[in-house]
Amino acid sequence: MAFEIPRLGRRKHVFIDWSMVEPGYGVSWGDAQQGSWEMPFGVRIAAHQPRIDPEPLVVLEKPWEGAFTLHTTVFEDDGLYRLYYTVYDGGDSRGRVEEPGTYMLCYAESQDGVKWTKPSLGSVEFEGSKDNNLVYGLDVSLNRPVPTASVFKDPTAQPDKRYKMIHRGRQPDGSRCVYGAYSPDGLSWKAIEKPVVYDYFSDTQIGARFDEQKGCYVGYFRGWTGHESGRFHGRRTIAYAETEDFESWPQPETIVALDLNDNPGADIYTNAYTPWPDADAHLMFPAFYERQKDIRQVHLMTSRDGVRWERPVREPIIPSGDPGTSGDPARDWEAGVFAGIGLVSLQPDELSLTITPCRYSHNNTYDRPESLLQEAYPSPTGGYVGYICRATWRRDGFTSLEAETDGGFTTVPFTFEGGRLVLNAWTRYRGHIRVELVDASDESMSIPAAPAVGRSFDTCDLVTGHKLLSHMVTWGGESDLSAWRGKTVRLKFQMRRARLYAFHFE
Repeated sequence: MAFEIPRLGRRKHVFIDWSMVEPGYGVSWGDAQQGSWEMPFGVRIAAHQPRIDPEPLVVLEKPWEGAFTLHTTVFEDDGLYRLYYTVYDGGDSRGRVEEPGTYMLCYAESQDGVKWTKPSLGSVEFEGSKDNNLVYGLDVSLNRPVPTASVFKDPTAQPDKRYKMIHRGRQPDGSRCVYGAYSPDGLSWKAIEKPVVYDYFSDTQIGARFDEQKGCYVGYFRGWTGHESGRFHGRRTIAYAETEDFESWPQPETIVALDLNDNPGADIYTNAYTPWPDADAHLMFPAFYERQKDIRQVHLMTSRDGVRWERPVREPIIPSGDPGTSGDPARDWEAGVFAGIGLVSLQPDELSLTITPCRYSHNNTYDRPESLLQEAYPSPTGGYVGYICRATWRRDGFTSLEAETDGGFTTVPFTFEGGRLVLNAWTRYRGHIRVELVDASDESMSIPAAPAVGRSFDTCDLVTGHKLLSHMVTWGGESDLSAWRGKTVRLKFQMRRARLYAFHFE
């Protein structure tokens, strides 16, 4: 089977795996040449923690926002940022101990990503009034609570079904299932009467979207292994399903579970799936629940196709905090944190993820009235999770190909469109990157291709600096590569104390 040359086109390549890195040979077959052939050296794929901004985007302060929020969805919609968050009306704090608590869905929006408002929508009744920012509750959801909901905009749908919601639920006979809903504007919703997934236990936030490349809906659900309600705990996993009909999904199948290097008492609690913006990659920010400590910490997972997933690092990307370390009880995240669904650029050249810090643990909340929780864990907002804040990375800054000292690599052969090479990179003091272009049309493993005329390491202008988000590579001041457009080429990189986050052609 012939090797198919990758067509990079103008697509941005991000470093979540070795797919664009030539593995080379340490010793050529038959000693055809001396020494190694295009071997990568001194580089690794690194994952990077975000900057945590503890200043709230949204604070729980209204009576209907109740005891806590855990799950959020955020996306940019034609210049407007939309934020959906589930809330729990516990009842106890308002003297209604005899009434069961109810999950509902709230909405906030922002024009600039800084100032967020909670518009009065007049959609859902709470204690006799519709003057609130609730978008989905018992009176519009066919009397079904709405825990674990997420929302997405479907670019292929008819106007009255442009926005879609998916959430867990139970049928009248008590069997677990998944429900859905439609909206023309993201604010007024109509519930789908029948379950979209029958007989399925997905008791945390479900991530779904229309995948234009696959031409179908994709969904990320909670899965279980070895679980039997009331008898065996089992272990939580991440499951996946595809469908062309949003109202009818097959049974999701597990795609991510604990491996042999994980703590045997851990669970993959949530998935927090999102496509990597403007790149050929996918991301998940799952909260791993550690049963021994009763904490949740956010990890990072990456994928090329959305089905096969890797963990670049074993450590949490957003860890829990130690009690009392911040000096402010509203900032002590000793029980951990949940990541929401969606990445948005709230500031130029940054990508932010909504997170909900947890001030006390999973098992501390069971069988304890809300008023007792507030007494035991006082908060300025009076809530279990009193606010929603954000974790922020530089654009494409989740992973990089990094050389801590000296390193280098050569790409596999590929073709491109455009005429200039653009890097997203970062270098330490006295660090740099150099790039060489090779015409690989006629190369062989015994005859290494020579650098293109005028595009060698020797003529490449040093790439240095911290904020190289869109750095155009030049050779003696020249950047034009259009003469090699459509040809089979390789790029060679020399790196010193540097990170390469992404590259593309424009």
